Amino acid sequence: TENMVPGTAIALIQGHQICFVKGYGWADKSKNKPVTEQTGFNIGSISKTVAAWGAMKLAENGKIDLDKPVEKYLTRWQLPPSEFKSEGVTLRRLLSHTAGLSLHGYPGWGPEDELPTIEQSLSGQTNGSGDVRLIVEPGTSWKYSGGGYTITQLLIEELSGMSFADYMRSEVLKPLKMENSDYTLTDKILAGSAVAYDSWGNVTPNPRFTAQAAAGLHTTVMDLAVFAMAAMTGSDSEPIGRNVLKPETISLMLTPAEASDSSYGLGYSIKKLQDGKRCYGHGGSNRGWQSYFQIIPETGDGIVILTNGSNGWAVLSPISDAWTEWITGLDLIDKFVPPIDIILRKYLKNNGINAAINQYWYLKNQRPDDYDFSENRLNSLGYDLININRIQDAISIFKLNTDLFPDSFNPWDSLGEAYMINGDFNLAIESYQKSLELNPDNTNALEMIRKMQDQN
Repeated sequence: TENMVPGTAIALIQGHQICFVKGYGWADKSKNKPVTEQTGFNIGSISKTVAAWGAMKLAENGKIDLDKPVEKYLTRWQLPPSEFKSEGVTLRRLLSHTAGLSLHGYPGWGPEDELPTIEQSLSGQTNGSGDVRLIVEPGTSWKYSGGGYTITQLLIEELSGMSFADYMRSEVLKPLKMENSDYTLTDKILAGSAVAYDSWGNVTPNPRFTAQAAAGLHTTVMDLAVFAMAAMTGSDSEPIGRNVLKPETISLMLTPAEASDSSYGLGYSIKKLQDGKRCYGHGGSNRGWQSYFQIIPETGDGIVILTNGSNGWAVLSPISDAWTEWITGLDLIDKFVPPIDIILRKYLKNNGINAAINQYWYLKNQRPDDYDFSENRLNSLGYDLININRIQDAISIFKLNTDLFPDSFNPWDSLGEAYMINGDFNLAIESYQKSLELNPDNTNALEMIRKMQDQN
C-alpha cells in the first residue's frame, strides 16, 4: 500500500522447476478480487522477448536471413531516406537493438481511440512517440528501439501471411502451452485480467497497441514462468526451446550481440551477477503495469514478477534484489533504494501538499539513507502533478527542489515551466533566466523566455 500498487504475482524457478507461484494483493480493489496465478497482466517490453521467438522461428524455417537487409523482405513499408545505410538494418540488429533506429517506446492508445495500421504507426502515428527512422549507423552501437520491434512485427506478418497475433498464437504461445496469453485483448484475456492502476493508485484504462510486438502481450505469472523455463533445460521430455526453437537458436539468442556492449542478445537483456554468472531476461513498463523476469540457465534458477501499478517497479525491484542475493549468496553492492516521490504521492493524494512537504523533511532528517532524495525524484513528482492539473502543487514541489539543489539548472527550468503553465510569466522568466545562468546551453529556457517576451 505504501507504493500504491494493488497487486503482484511472483513465480520462482529453482533446479529447472517452477517451485513457487503466488499472487498477493488485489487484481481489482473495488471488487476485492485477489491476484492469483491465473490473473492476467500486461507485460510491456517483455513482449519483445516473446516476439523474438516468433521471428527466430521464421529464421529457423529459412523464411528470413538474420543478416540480410530487412528492406529486401518488406513490401508494405520502407525506412525513410537517411544519411545512414538502410541495408545495414537486419533482423539480427532489430532483435538486439543495434540497428540504429529511433523510437524508444510507445505510450499506447486509449479505449476509444482507433488504432493505426502498422504502416501508419511506423510512419509516425504513435500517440506522440514519433516515427521510426535511421538515426545511427547500423551495427555501430546499442540503442533501444521499440520501433525496431514494430518492423519485426511487420516482417512476421509479411513472411507468414498471417496477422502478428495469429502467428504468435499458432507458432509460439500455444506450442509452449501459454493458454492464457495473447497479443490481442480478446474477451477471454480481458475477463481474466487485473485492473491497471496509475502512479496515484487510481484506475487507468488498459493501453492498447498497434505495436504489439514491442509492448502488447497480456499473460499470467504462470504462463510467463513457463516461457522463462523454455530457454532452459527441463526434464528429458523438455529440451531447451521446447521443440518450438532449436537449442542452438536459444544459445544464439542468449549470446551477446555485436555492438551491444555485452548487454543484449536477440530479445534478451544480459546482466552479469557479482558471482560471475549471467542472468537473462527483460523488464516491462506500461502505464498501469510493471513486470520483470530473469533466468540463470546454468543453474536452472529464475524469477517472474508481475504488478498492476505504474509504481510496480518500487515493489519488484527489492524482490529482485532479494532473489539475486539469495541466488548468489552475496550482498548486492547497488541495492534498490525506495524513491521519495512515491512516498510523497500518498500524502499528496490523501493529505495535501503541506503534509507531503512536512513528510519529506521528516524523512530526510530522520532517515536520510532510506530513500532516494535526488533532484530527479522531485522533478518527476512535479511533472506528475502537472499531468493531473495540480499546477500550484507542482510549483511547490519544484520550489522545494530549487531550494535543495540551487546550483542545478534543471529544477529551475521545471519551475519556470510550471509558472508559465500557471500564467505567472514574470516568475517564469526569472526561473528560466536562473536556469540559463547555471547552464548557458539550455536552449529550452532561452526559447521559452523569447516566447513569453513575444507574447507580452
